[in-house]
Amino acid sequence: MFLFLIIKEKKMPAKTENNLSFELWQELSNTYEFIDKSHAKRIAHLNLTNPQFNVLITLYKNGLMPLSSISKELNVTGANITCIMDNLQKLNFAERLPSSHDRRIINAGLTNEGKTIVKKLTPLYLKTIEEETKNLTNDEKRTLVELLAKLKN
Repeated sequence: MFLFLIIKEKKMPAKTENNLSFELWQELSNTYEFIDKSHAKRIAHLNLTNPQFNVLITLYKNGLMPLSSISKELNVTGANITCIMDNLQKLNFAERLPSSHDRRIINAGLTNEGKTIVKKLTPLYLKTIEEETKNLTNDEKRTLVELLAKLKN
């Protein structure tokens, strides 16, 4: 974000002017910041962070899973997942459980309270996402999903 603030204040170097890839990157970054802040507002009353909410949703969707799999799915470090899980355990939303097959593996799962929070939040979350994406048609949404998936691969 710091880079974009500098560029907005000064004239961009010639190599970045009219560069569609740079423009795309800037728009993606700004859109991500907008979505991240909007999401944080939606869950602020629960004292949850966006990463904590993402872990809760992942566990709700997948059930019991190794911490390393959560890390991989959410594209965050193992240290980050450890910290997030510590905080979710303090809130009694998630728990760590040793694997019954491999003692080196620690699984994460939702507590009953964690399941209740996800069930409570999901309709609100989906409603606000619909509101935030109302300017796009369903065809545009499908296209955007396909393009973002293509960009990721």
